[in-house]
Amino acid sequence: MARFVTSRRLLFLTVVASAAVLTTACSGPAGVELGKDWKGSTSLVLVEVDGLVTVVGVNPERARAESLAVVPQQADDDSSVSPHMVELADGRRVLTVPRKGNRPDRRYQVDRDDHVLDGMPDGERLRRLLPGKTLVAEVSGLPDRGSAQHTAASGVLVKDPAQWTVKRELEIPGTIGLAASDPASDRICLAGDAKVFVAELTTGKVTPVSVPSGMNVEGLVCPGGHAVIVGTSGTSGSSGVVNATLRDTDAGAAVSVTGGRVDAVAATGSSLLLAVATGDDSEIVELDMTTGKELHRAGVKGVTASLDIAATSAGWLLYTEKSVTRVDPTTGRTKTFDLPGNLLDS
Repeated sequence: MARFVTSRRLLFLTVVASAAVLTTACSGPAGVELGKDWKGSTSLVLVEVDGLVTVVGVNPERARAESLAVVPQQADDDSSVSPHMVELADGRRVLTVPRKGNRPDRRYQVDRDDHVLDGMPDGERLRRLLPGKTLVAEVSGLPDRGSAQHTAASGVLVKDPAQWTVKRELEIPGTIGLAASDPASDRICLAGDAKVFVAELTTGKVTPVSVPSGMNVEGLVCPGGHAVIVGTSGTSGSSGVVNATLRDTDAGAAVSVTGGRVDAVAATGSSLLLAVATGDDSEIVELDMTTGKELHRAGVKGVTASLDIAATSAGWLLYTEKSVTRVDPTTGRTKTFDLPGNLLDS
């Protein structure tokens, strides 16, 4: 996966969790078959397999996805909010599992060397982790579609990931709907209620970012701590020729898309990836982040709802609820392979 964290999806699905440390075996809980391709699985995602949250490894070179570790179900799992997994700047991968009521989220660290999930101290209630360079932000809000609420302000806790101690708390106007960060920077980007902000984790300064008039914000990335807003203008849901235009803003850039619906956005290196739905298919467009020049374009037939997109050494990975499509950016050739269940977080 690209190390830039994106939060295009507001789709929070079923969740189950555990407080146990898990080891790899031929057959996991409830008969879930576990593989052993930890080394080749350069991407780790969360998938619901037979009703259980499972860490699934994606090997883009071999076009294969397999279950690697299962989190057994607990009685206080929150079935309305999905689990969440991020990679911190130091390489640690942290898994967060929401719980019912006002109970704090459970957290685990994925140990790729020993193939286990190690228990961590519980986190805050319903928080999404955004890794920075030296600090980590825990963002409230980001509601699921079925229970979206508008609030006066959303809280952001800034923590030291070494001891998980709170350094400061920030207040962001409105309900946060999109959030993004780059582990190379201690600035994060947040969007909600048609407003966009950049927050400095080291100082606590929050700066509003202007949104182009008439743009419906559908994606947000934060390369180098600079907000890149992606949205549609005109008839965003209609199919046609996809055009993407990038222009600089006061704190980053804005990309306006016509001819389709923006489903997923990712920043990687010096480029921006867009997955745009066009009728019964999707179009992937790669833009140079500095010049706005189109670098590559490829069509993916039969994909109408992308949940995430990422760049790997083997090509682009386009995720849907049940499958992954590997796309060669040079030739446009595609290879689709199944996930072992329904995608929860990637």
